Amino acid sequence: MAHYRDPKRRLTLKALGFQEDPFTTSADPRFLYLSPQHNEVLSSAQEVIENRRGLAVIQGGFGVGKSTLARRIEAVYREYPDDFQVAAIHTASYESEYAALLDVSLALNVERRKGITMQWREFEGFLVDQAENRRNVVVILDDAQLMAPSSLRFVHHLYNFDVSMKLAQVVLFGQPEVYRLFDAHPEVASRVAGWYRLNPLVLEETFELIRFRCEVAGRRPPLLTQSALLKVWESTSGIPREVVAVCSAIVDVLGDQGKTLADDTVADIAVGNYLAVRSS
Repeated sequence: MAHYRDPKRRLTLKALGFQEDPFTTSADPRFLYLSPQHNEVLSSAQEVIENRRGLAVIQGGFGVGKSTLARRIEAVYREYPDDFQVAAIHTASYESEYAALLDVSLALNVERRKGITMQWREFEGFLVDQAENRRNVVVILDDAQLMAPSSLRFVHHLYNFDVSMKLAQVVLFGQPEVYRLFDAHPEVASRVAGWYRLNPLVLEETFELIRFRCEVAGRRPPLLTQSALLKVWESTSGIPREVVAVCSAIVDVLGDQGKTLADDTVADIAVGNYLAVRSS
């Protein structure tokens, strides 16, 4: 929803002490709450990248923070253009190896050539040039469960082209179905340096996510009572995207009722409103 265009929403946010909306669903790295598991997965992925270990896979159900984590990794390495070249693909719905090669080439400003063989030659030359200039190439593929199994040959080719080190580091983010890609290509599965899983949040982590987002947006006092927080957690099963969406609905209910703290009644109404919208 385009809440930022809604004058009533803006007035409500201001009345609640927010300088911006803390509960947008866009994958803004500033609002990434690093729970212990998110922090561990981020650190592990960075270890794979910085030690040039090759391929990492980050798997989890919908809404657990994969895309936001992908954007955080992208943002980290784009800060160091002399040391890293980054290609971030936010929907890797490739139907073939060639489609993957062309899209990643485009993201890295590699010149396009005619045919897959010549394109690989151009891409390989690019990788060698980057290595000679001591740049680490990082390829981030989000929604990798959408890739056709044959497109995983792109990754296989990358690691068949190793010289004395991994010339590119690939991080795949995907829903649990991503397993099927590797089942179809065990030769690529054997190249995975680290496979990591993101799970829904426990109650304490859900509290911290809400608190963190509120503080980033400018509010320090709690937004919910403890019992209202429990209702939010139970209704969302601790899935971060769902938590954010219900809290967004809570902001609207608080505005309607002229309140600044969400109690059980506010939480019940917000959950009901959110479920009605989701099922419509």
